Amino acid sequence: MTTIFDKVFKKSKKDFEIPEKWNEYATGFYEYLYVEKNYSEHTILNYLGDLFFFYSFCMAESIEILNIDQYVLRSYFAKLNMEEKIEKRTQSRKLSSLRTFYNYLFRHEIIPENPVLSVKFPKVKKRIPKNFSPLEMTEILENTALETEDKNPIIKARNRAILEVFYSTGMRVSEIITCKWENLSSDKSQMKILGKGNKERYVYFGKEAISALEEYSNVYNSEREGFIFRNFKGEGLTTRGVRYILEKYRREIGMEKTITPHKFRHSFATDLLDSGADIRYVQELLGHTSLSTTQIYLTVSKEKLKEVYRKAHPHAKLKQDE
Repeated sequence: MTTIFDKVFKKSKKDFEIPEKWNEYATGFYEYLYVEKNYSEHTILNYLGDLFFFYSFCMAESIEILNIDQYVLRSYFAKLNMEEKIEKRTQSRKLSSLRTFYNYLFRHEIIPENPVLSVKFPKVKKRIPKNFSPLEMTEILENTALETEDKNPIIKARNRAILEVFYSTGMRVSEIITCKWENLSSDKSQMKILGKGNKERYVYFGKEAISALEEYSNVYNSEREGFIFRNFKGEGLTTRGVRYILEKYRREIGMEKTITPHKFRHSFATDLLDSGADIRYVQELLGHTSLSTTQIYLTVSKEKLKEVYRKAHPHAKLKQDE
């Protein structure tokens, strides 16, 4: 029997036969995440992957998927920790996946209550986002004019535009690959995009990004409709394709620090806050639903303030010299 896991992951994900009823639950869960929750493809894949591993555990232990309790869950996470030593952050995500799955079953009256609600999430220390320093960002963006392996003027202009747009807008990689010519304003200063959870918002381009987009537009010899950033076959770029472009560029300019889409996003937010931007405007520009998500960038700004204070204040310098 072909299961939802086989269809979604494009290959077999099992060494055992999943009961037909269990596959129905998983298929319904997939549709729930995709249609009702509007989750991104990346999130859905993570949730289904987590559910698959829980299915595997229940099959191995002869546990009925609808009759679990907190003891089954604790046993499951204890086994995961013993075999993989997973971090608390990963534990929290896996628990969230199961909580959402059983909430789906509860809402559709398949079970009388959500058994995962009785299990507490592990305390996770918030990670301080990694961003580029102003000097590193200058090094990245100024080196786009250098001679690289890409002789094709369209590819070279495209890559420069991708780098400039990343920093100018703070877009997620999943958002930048879906940018379309028809959503770009005529002066190339702003664009309407479809963000996380299928929520629309506007992003704005600075002069360097506008210049890069104009250069790309001038050498782009196809119709200006559909996806802006395409591969050499004319197909829209994938997230993997963008990461490959960034890694290739990093090697070409001889930079040791990794260049990732999210570091551009972190740098965009941190630099705005360091320059005095209101956090609520930054929240809107990033497309965050919750302000608490944006507030993590304040930690980075506070660290910079501490550094400035320690270097500049006489008493702070006195303490360091002692």
